[in-house]
Amino acid sequence: MDKEELMLLGKIDGKIDGIREHLGRQDSRMDAIEKRNEARHEALDARLRKVEQKAAINGALSGGAMSIGIALIVEGVKTWFANGGAPHP
Repeated sequence: MDKEELMLLGKIDGKIDGIREHLGRQDSRMDAIEKRNEARHEALDARLRKVEQKAAINGALSGGAMSIGIALIVEGVKTWFANGGAPHP
C-alpha cells in the first residue's frame, strides 16, 4: 500500500470512530429518555390505580344507595296499593 491509501484508510477509520462515538452518545440519550418515560408510566399507572379504586368504591356505594332507594319505593307503592290508594295513616 502506498502512502495515499494509508491516509485514506486513516481518514475512514477516524470517521468510523466518530460515528461509533456519536452512536454511543445517542444510545445513552435514548436510554435516559426510556428510563424517564418508564418512571412517568409507573407514576401514571399508580395514579390511575387510585382513580380506579375510588371509582369502584363510589360505584358500589351508589349502587347500594340506589338499591335501598328502589326497595323503599317498592315498599311504599305496595303499601299504597294495599290501602286502596289511600294515604298511609
